[in-house]
Amino acid sequence: MKNHLFHLLPKSNTVFLNSTDSYQQAYNMFILTNYTALPVINKKGQYVGTICEGDLLRVLSLSMTHPEIILDTFEIKDIEFKTKTEVARINESFDRLVSLAVSQNFIPVVDDQGVFIGILRRQELIRELINVVTDQIPGALNEEGES
Repeated sequence: MKNHLFHLLPKSNTVFLNSTDSYQQAYNMFILTNYTALPVINKKGQYVGTICEGDLLRVLSLSMTHPEIILDTFEIKDIEFKTKTEVARINESFDRLVSLAVSQNFIPVVDDQGVFIGILRRQELIRELINVVTDQIPGALNEEGES
């Protein structure tokens, strides 16, 4: 089995938001990428949570009844993230990663100081799991779903 860091999409290739980004910046990023959830990091580069489209919709709804909420200056750090995404450390076991992937589309990976270094996507972990099963069980399905 390959080291899971082989599948890591590094921070430099990951779409993420900064906690000081405005609502409008976040909204625009969701529109541009077509993603439904994005990691958020703070000024120190530490992972602080995952924001999803529903979080933005809740703020939009609140802004309609609370005129003091100005979306152009409303920052991501002021939004409550409803999605609780668990992170993985660099040395996380493959079993734990697969367990996390069951309920998360991506797994944020952080170093020992909580600094965001990238993500592991569910699809890569599933592919690796298929390879493991195929190698261990004769006649098991290959990546195309054939035996």
